Amino acid sequence: MLSLQATILFFFPLLFNPTAAYNPSQSPSRNAILLSNVPTLTLYANRKTTHRRVSAIPQLKCVGPSKEICSLYTPDVMRCTNQGFDYDENDIQWTCTAELPPEFKLGSTEVVCEGYRDSNDPWILKGSCGVEYRMLLTNEGERKYGHLMARGSFDTRSWGEFLWDLTKGLGTMLITIGGFVALMSYCSSLTGGNSRRTNGWSGGWGGGGGGGGGGFGPPGPPPPYDYQPGRYTKTETWQPGFWSGALAGGLAGYGLGNRGRSSGQRPAIHTPSTSSSSSAGPSSSTRESTGFGGTRRR
Repeated sequence: MLSLQATILFFFPLLFNPTAAYNPSQSPSRNAILLSNVPTLTLYANRKTTHRRVSAIPQLKCVGPSKEICSLYTPDVMRCTNQGFDYDENDIQWTCTAELPPEFKLGSTEVVCEGYRDSNDPWILKGSCGVEYRMLLTNEGERKYGHLMARGSFDTRSWGEFLWDLTKGLGTMLITIGGFVALMSYCSSLTGGNSRRTNGWSGGWGGGGGGGGGGFGPPGPPPPYDYQPGRYTKTETWQPGFWSGALAGGLAGYGLGNRGRSSGQRPAIHTPSTSSSSSAGPSSSTRESTGFGGTRRR
């Protein structure tokens, strides 16, 4: 009876915590291995890891600093060397090296392996390790691909061109408005001249002399009481004001704009140097680059 109770007490926790059933110091399978027993790892581009509990992952995966930089170059092979453990004997530290063009260098690297029974298992599945790395730019790479690092909410080159196009659009609008105002003013002046000729009082103050009889005739009738010789209608004259100033400014801006376009000049907009386009691709020569990092289990 006592032995039965002891057996129940022993197996009952295992029903709710299966990980308590395995011995961390004993290999659960021929395909399981401790990372501390792995001296080196060789990873290849365009290859997948082995997998058992979770999905396979690429053996080499670039994780930054941007998709544009990662897409420029992928190392064909990377070799990682076990450098011992950190605070935890299962947290193995690695030194990873790869051949890269002079525009790039390896940043941080992290070896990611599948725990055999769970993500906390010190035993990992053979062949399940991959490397996540960061691809950084050297000084030469900054000169060639630095504009890709500036991409965020706006592309600086496109933003500068947008400002230039906006300036041209505003200049064209001012010229159009100024031309319309000038035409209306000209028509107004013509209408005002005609009204002065037709609406003016033509009566004389004295009549002509009679034929054969000397002397002056009786004076003509006086001007009407509502006659005001100093006033004119609104359409008779045109005074310079706001619209004439806008017209002058628009014409001046148009002249300056034409002068700049004829000489091939554009506004000085500071944008990152793009003397070498990213479409040219990295250099054909390579050199060894090294990155450092730890381990993560999945």
